[in-house]
Amino acid sequence: MTTNMFIAGKGWLYRFDPRAKIIGLLLLCIQLFLPMRQFGLWLTVVFSLSLTIRSVGFKQSLAPLKMMLPLLIIMTLFVPLTYRDGQAMIAIGSFTIATKESLLQLSRLASRLISITYLCTLFFWTTEMSDILLSFRWYGLGYRSSLVLTLSFRFIPFIADALKMIIDSHALREANIGEKKNRKRRLADAVPTVTSALVFALKAIPNLAMSLEHRGFGRSNRRTVYHVLPSSSSLFTH
Repeated sequence: MTTNMFIAGKGWLYRFDPRAKIIGLLLLCIQLFLPMRQFGLWLTVVFSLSLTIRSVGFKQSLAPLKMMLPLLIIMTLFVPLTYRDGQAMIAIGSFTIATKESLLQLSRLASRLISITYLCTLFFWTTEMSDILLSFRWYGLGYRSSLVLTLSFRFIPFIADALKMIIDSHALREANIGEKKNRKRRLADAVPTVTSALVFALKAIPNLAMSLEHRGFGRSNRRTVYHVLPSSSSLFTH
């Protein structure tokens, strides 16, 4: 359960103070929802993608895009259902597939989704989880709330990795790999996977309780810390 999203890399972003990173992340996310042309939105996408490649490498930078790909495909499939009365851009005969307004809306939503995903992921990839927790506390967030956030960021990837391993393990035990299955068969095959995931989650409860106990959760006295973020007047830079 100690999964950390931090990836050792290079670049000025690793030397940036985590408190300044949080401010920059919030400002960039807010900027995406302000009135802006399509060029500006996609320029932000290029900026976030270039920064990710520079920090963690090209291969690792493709991971967020792979996760977003199904959602982007679904958004594209719903284009013919939006803004039907606009200027037709793609049509087959008299049937309008996409209008100018629907394509602009798709471009706007896709660019915002990609930018926010890359910016948030890059923040966790280039910042130690302990520094994130201390930054939240430095901004006035309570210890319990900060603890819930940091445990969520560690526990959710841990469960996701475990679920993927369980699915792969059950797939290797199947004799009819590669055969097409009907809906009823798929539901029946999902029962062992869900059962294994539930058992794994129940077994992880003692680990979660031990982690909370080690962090002093539930104690009445004030929590003390060994590691603190230094206060400086140099715009939060090291």
